[in-house]
Amino acid sequence: MTQAHQNKVHAKAVVLNQRFIMLKKIFISLMMTSLFITLLIFGGNAFADNKDPAEQEKARNFIEVFSTKAIDVLNNKELTDEQTFQEYKTILTEAFALDYIARISLSRHRKKASKEELAEYFKLFPEFILKVNSTRLKKLDTTKMVVDKVTPHAKADIFIRTKAYNSDNNALDVDWRVRSDKNGNVKIIDVKIEGISLVATQRDDFTSRISSSGVDGLNKYMKDIIDGTTFAKETAQNNS
Repeated sequence: MTQAHQNKVHAKAVVLNQRFIMLKKIFISLMMTSLFITLLIFGGNAFADNKDPAEQEKARNFIEVFSTKAIDVLNNKELTDEQTFQEYKTILTEAFALDYIARISLSRHRKKASKEELAEYFKLFPEFILKVNSTRLKKLDTTKMVVDKVTPHAKADIFIRTKAYNSDNNALDVDWRVRSDKNGNVKIIDVKIEGISLVATQRDDFTSRISSSGVDGLNKYMKDIIDGTTFAKETAQNNS
């Protein structure tokens, strides 16, 4: 083998080695970035064992405390409607993962919205969902709620089955789906009443409205709910 050929082989080996090192650095960088994003999104408590009895007891206590507070507010006859709503708003804002529910409710339609429409949507959603659900829960006439069983679901979620009793002592099955956030705080991500998911129902309603009037039309609808315009129209129609 000539010296020139040896030099050529050596140079080629050096180039290949440099490429390997560069690819290795890129791979490690991508792995570290993926890990950082995962921790940022899910937080340190995202992989807490939901089969752990302590985690299940934590979820049970959370729902018991939340339901007691909510029922006390809704059944306090000394409060005005506005005071009831404000108290209820505070409780639900602390208990529900509203940003998560907003994303799930909008689903794939996020791609159809402009940045301005999305900003408006996420601004309106918390007030809208609180207004709608405060009205719904009032109609349930709940006087007490009893935890029936606690069941882990998938890797991170826990279902708490409760019995909600009204003033006639009739019971409804209410399932609370909870998940710990990145700070380890338990949050409600869905509620099923007699098997009907409020989040799925909300998503279906939003899909229908977006199909007919777009995200801008959905935002207008939410504004009308918040302002009371839509409820006023429905009441007038029902009384006519």
